[in-house]
Amino acid sequence: MLPPLMASEQHRIGRYTVLTPISKGGMAELFLAYVDGPGGFRKFVAVKRILPQLREDEDFIAMFLDEARISAALSHANIAQVFELGEDADALYLAMEYIAGQDLSRMRSALRRQGAVMPVGLAVKVAHETCLAVHYAHHFTSPGGRPLPVIHRDLSPRNVMVTYAGNVKVIDFGIAKARGSLSTTREGNIKGSIAYMSPEQLRGEPLDGRSDLFTIGSVLYELLTGERAFNGDDDPAIMYRVLTHDPPPATEKRAEVPAALSAVLTKAMSKQRDERYASGRDMAKAIEDACGADMFDEGDIARWMGEHFTEQMERTRQVLALADAEDSRRIVSAANRLREAKDRDVTLGAAERPTMASAHPPIAPHAALAESTVLVVDDSKVGRALVETVLKAAGATVVPAASAEECLEMLVELRPNVIILDVRMPGMDGFELCSQLRRRTELRSTAILFLSAACSLEERVKGLSVGGDDFIRKPFEGSELVARVRAHAKRVALLKPLEEPPPSAPAS
Repeated sequence: MLPPLMASEQHRIGRYTVLTPISKGGMAELFLAYVDGPGGFRKFVAVKRILPQLREDEDFIAMFLDEARISAALSHANIAQVFELGEDADALYLAMEYIAGQDLSRMRSALRRQGAVMPVGLAVKVAHETCLAVHYAHHFTSPGGRPLPVIHRDLSPRNVMVTYAGNVKVIDFGIAKARGSLSTTREGNIKGSIAYMSPEQLRGEPLDGRSDLFTIGSVLYELLTGERAFNGDDDPAIMYRVLTHDPPPATEKRAEVPAALSAVLTKAMSKQRDERYASGRDMAKAIEDACGADMFDEGDIARWMGEHFTEQMERTRQVLALADAEDSRRIVSAANRLREAKDRDVTLGAAERPTMASAHPPIAPHAALAESTVLVVDDSKVGRALVETVLKAAGATVVPAASAEECLEMLVELRPNVIILDVRMPGMDGFELCSQLRRRTELRSTAILFLSAACSLEERVKGLSVGGDDFIRKPFEGSELVARVRAHAKRVALLKPLEEPPPSAPAS
């Protein structure tokens, strides 16, 4: 059990203020942290730092630098983003996307305690999205068009996360290999989780993307059946089974598994890589063909996560809300409560969005939006109308503006709680407008959200640098838009009373 975090112990890693540890592995430790900026700007991140005993290990430092270089280059909806590689007085660190959710390992543990297995629709959706993520990585090219394929090599359950909002994220490219990487694997040194490795990875052979597909097949088998595809009393026994045994068909372990899906697993876990799917996209398509009609969507996943991880979600929201609104003493208190929950095996997780999207329309009005005014700035009439329709149905007062100039004119009298800016607008774009708005004292606590069809790493970094609070990808789900706006409206409601001057003392 880790000792409580004391106020005097709050520290910084680079420019990030640490709230609480998230996890500690054999090579690095992970923290929940935030960075502040002008105009009340605050961004939560996960900060990964090399453990003290490894800070002089040249091989590990090279591997850490590989992770930074590889992960920062990747920009995909199903891959956790890396924002910054930095170095402080202690060690190298990575600032990464904070993902509010649970990894598959913890989800499996929770289900095992209940004597249950994961719904087929959820399991196949996780595998489908993971296949798309690795397909992107396997076919990654540099901005100049040079092929730079990335093999993850450790897609075990702890490195695939499901967010409370219903998304799937692949994390931790710490042992990934890319063409031109700095680190080299020593002869005989096997890196990764043995129970999920491909036969060629165990043999130390050169790998291609089909090795990751074998791992995805093994993980999906476990999610569907509740049992590992390859198990044993120790590592040598597990390795022997991976190299020589085929697991029983999934349909024999669980009658709900469609025969076509069981066939997908058999092909993915073939001992011969030439017999597996040629690409992640091919395997994703095979999963769709086998059970696409039963596959969960984001709303289904969000609802399922809400039912099974209610306490964890609420504690995550509480600590983030308090960190947003209170002084360091209360931040520390909230972090300690979170750590106590973790010691009871109720953990924070590592992840992206602290809010859960509603599962199905129509979207009911919500108290946090009923008293909120949202200014929507978009040069597209259709774009403005879509946002206005969704947010009005949820109870918000929505004011549309067709340009940056119109927005600035309205702000002479209007004091919105939330401003939504389209990134691409003629004249003054959303980034430039956000920069201007953050210079205005009266808008210091106002939440500013960007709408973008790309949501690329470059856009996100630029948006954060000018004071933006969040990004919403277009086209958006109505429930996701409402959830994001509602979360920021609640934060603004907490902050505004703290900014009001104290009442004057009565004259004597």
